[in-house]
Amino acid sequence: MSAEDVIAASRLTHVRELKTRLDKLTAEKTALESELGVLKAHLDLAIVALAELKDGGKMEIWDGWNLLLSSDKVAKSREELFLAAQASGKRVWIVFDGHEENVKTDGKVRVSYTGGEGEQRADRFILDFVRAAKYLGLSERVGVRTFDKTLGKSVARLGGDLV
Repeated sequence: MSAEDVIAASRLTHVRELKTRLDKLTAEKTALESELGVLKAHLDLAIVALAELKDGGKMEIWDGWNLLLSSDKVAKSREELFLAAQASGKRVWIVFDGHEENVKTDGKVRVSYTGGEGEQRADRFILDFVRAAKYLGLSERVGVRTFDKTLGKSVARLGGDLV
């Protein structure tokens, strides 16, 4: 093997390494853009909900999957949980983890899916909202319904009520 062959092989190896690195960075960029889109949607939704709080009244935020899947489940399906929220007559926001961020509002009931990736997205979403309400002096108007003890402790620490 000549010196030129060794150099060419080395360059080819380096190009392959660069391509692998580029593919990895492209995937990371795509994931970060997706997460940014989800965060923007969450912020927009939180701004609307905080404006509703400022107008008066209380809002309950329900930890969707927790209320459906825990041993103390409140409902057997998302539809049944939604109907329970409607029947309460209260302003209720049901938050679920979900890969695709979206929100639906029907009267006083809002159902949202967090979008994004990772664990405990709904918990983080709920805590971020309770924290924002606290910063505005509105934490006493926010109640959280969950059987998750860790989430409950965090909500209480931020001044939100457990309902």
